Formats: sequence, C-alpha cells, structure tokens
Amino acid sequence: MKVLTRFKNFAIALFPSMTRLILALRAPGAAPNYRHLIKTEPGALLVINYADGLTQLNGIDRNDIVVETHDVKFANYNKQTKSKASSLRSIQKFRGELALLDAAGAIIAISPMEASFFRMMLTDAEIFYIPHFGPSYASAAGEDGIDAPYKYDLVFVGSDNILNVDGLLRFWREEHAWVHKFRFAICGKVCEHPAVSAYAALHQNISLLGFVDDISRVYAGSEAAVSPVDGTGLKIKIIDALAHGRPVFASPQSLDGLPVGYEGSVFPIDRRYIEQILGNPPARQAAQRAAAIYYSRFCEIGDTERFTHYARAPADCPINVTSLDPVKP
Repeated sequence: MKVLTRFKNFAIALFPSMTRLILALRAPGAAPNYRHLIKTEPGALLVINYADGLTQLNGIDRNDIVVETHDVKFANYNKQTKSKASSLRSIQKFRGELALLDAAGAIIAISPMEASFFRMMLTDAEIFYIPHFGPSYASAAGEDGIDAPYKYDLVFVGSDNILNVDGLLRFWREEHAWVHKFRFAICGKVCEHPAVSAYAALHQNISLLGFVDDISRVYAGSEAAVSPVDGTGLKIKIIDALAHGRPVFASPQSLDGLPVGYEGSVFPIDRRYIEQILGNPPARQAAQRAAAIYYSRFCEIGDTERFTHYARAPADCPINVTSLDPVKP
C-alpha cells in the first residue's frame, strides 16, 4: 500500500489529467475493511482528511469524495523547507495537490484565505468554508469573572512540527531579556524535540508537560496562550485557546486565516502587550471575555448549513458513519 501510494503521488504529479484513473488503482487483497465499506455502503459519503488520503486509500472510482483540509500542502512544504515557490519540487507538489483536490466532489477549508485560494485555483470541486471545531470551553476554563491564581502565565500546545520547534525557540532566545520572567506550560509532542527539551532544562520557568489527557485543565491554569510560529493557514492552537476563553499573543504568520474581529482577544506577540495584559487583572479578564465572545461568533460563520444540504442523504436512507484508517486493514 505504501509503494502504491508513492506511485500514485508521482504519477499524478506527472499526468494530472489522468488523476481519476490513477486514484482508481488498487492493491488486490489489501485494506479489507475499506473494500467491505464500499461494497456494503455504495452510497456512503466519504470524507477524507487531507489530499494525501486520496492516494492512501486502496482505490477510488467515484468523484463525490469530500476532502477536509486545513492547509495548502505545497505552501506548508515551502515554509518547512524554506524553499521558493518557484522551485521544481514545490511546483511538482503544487501540481499534484491541485490535481488531487480537483478530483474530489467537494473541499472543506477551515480558513477564508484557503477557501478563496481553492475557489480561484480549482475548476470542478465545490468549496465549503467551515471553521467550526466544537463547543466553547470558556466557562470551564475560568471565564466567569473569578480571578483565581494561575499556575502558568502562558501556554503553548503543538506537535513536533519543525515550524513549532523553530518558532518557540526563536521566541525564547530573541526575547530572553524579558520573557524569562513568565511561566510557560508547553504541551504536545513539541516537548519531545531534543532542542526544546535541552533549552527547557536550563530554564526553570519552562514546564514541559508533554501529552495531556485533559488540556482544559492546563488552559484553566494559564492566563493566556502564545503562538510564536510561522506557517500557513489557520492555526488550530489559536482556535483551541480561544475556545477555552484564553487570549493569544501571536506572530504575524499566526494571524493568517483568522476572520476579522479578533483584535480584543488575539494580540501581537510583543512585550508591551504581554506585560500590559498579564500584569493587569482587569485587562486580562476583559481579554478572556473577548476570547470567548469571538470564538462563539467564529463558530457561527461559514458554510456549515450549505454543506449540510450538500451531504444530506434522502429521508428514507439511513446514514452510517464509519471511521477507517486508509492505510491499515
């Protein structure tokens, strides 16, 4: 399956006009659960995570697939590798990615910038902008006007993506003269990166919490969140913090994809703003309330209702929801 996936990706980049034929290729006998689903639920709506999932599945011979993507893959590649968009490798990824997405029936984008990009570049797929990720946890996180003591000043949640690692380390090193006085809670696999763990070992104000079962508890014990990262698209770490009623201090790149109206809850990652809010309980509480309000409005926008009409099955047809790993049987 892995070899077949690599072949499909390579072939689609070379022959984008044959994308649907290439996606239909399958390895005999592999992925029996997927074969069973296609056989028993021929009318099921298939929602695939990322364009990568299209080639990972063991054969797709229909064009009503929905792809949920929260990044423009080739642009993210450019950021991670510090490559030019005009490089041959970047153009190859761009060509393959657009060919894959155009083979789907619909695309779900989670930022208005990406939705606009897909509408401009794709010819066949229908584009839906759906930024909603779930309920607000603001009240559980202490957005009730009570100024309880906080264990941490700033929380950062991230994977071991190199953009997270570089952004966090750059922020600590460049702003060390003043940032060392704030208590950091670092969550996620970014804690496992050797450079992050080595730096944290030398600074008592940094707590590496790793994977956290209940992230709401960490947000409840933190005054605000920080997002000093580069990259593309909407930053889930910002939305998650806002959902928990926490304001965010963010790099300019982190603001990409945020709908307007965030000014009272998402601030530049600047000493003046951080000290003004974290050192002022009324200002911090106002920012926390603004975070909860912005998130509630954030969840109301988008094409959720239009997508519901797109995805709705006939009234007399039962809807079955099945979750499958596209690679494992």
